[in-house]
Amino acid sequence: MIKIDYISIQTLCHATEDTESVLRAVRKLYPSFTKRRVTGYFGNPIYVFEAHIKKKREIAQVLQLLKAHCALKLRDDLERRIDKKGNLYIRMDKQELCQGNIVLKDDGEVKIIIHIQSYPSKREDAISYAEELFSH
Repeated sequence: MIKIDYISIQTLCHATEDTESVLRAVRKLYPSFTKRRVTGYFGNPIYVFEAHIKKKREIAQVLQLLKAHCALKLRDDLERRIDKKGNLYIRMDKQELCQGNIVLKDDGEVKIIIHIQSYPSKREDAISYAEELFSH
C-alpha cells in the first residue's frame, strides 16, 4: 500500500521582511501555519512559519495546487528529489510566492516535504507513485 502520510511546509521570515506579507504568501499553499519566534545569530528576531498536514482532504488540496503549477518540472526531477525514506523534497521561491507566483527553485526559501509511505518501504515505489501522482 502506498499513500501520502503527511506534507510539511516551512519558511523563515527575517527581521528585514514583512511578517504579514510572508504569511499571506505561504497561505497560498495552505491556509493554516503556526508561527514561532527564534533568535538569529546576531540577536535579530526570526519567525518560523510551519504547517504539518495530515488530513487526506487537505493533503489532496495541496497536491492539486502543486500539480497545477509544478507537475512537469517535478515529474522530470523525481529521482533527485526523493530520498530512501520516501520523502519528496520541494523548494519554492519566497519572493515569487509573495508576488502570487508558484515557482520551484532549488535554493528556495519555502521548503515542502511530502512523505510517501509504502509497505515495505522502497525508494523505487515512492518514485513510481510520485510519477503517477504528477502525471495527471
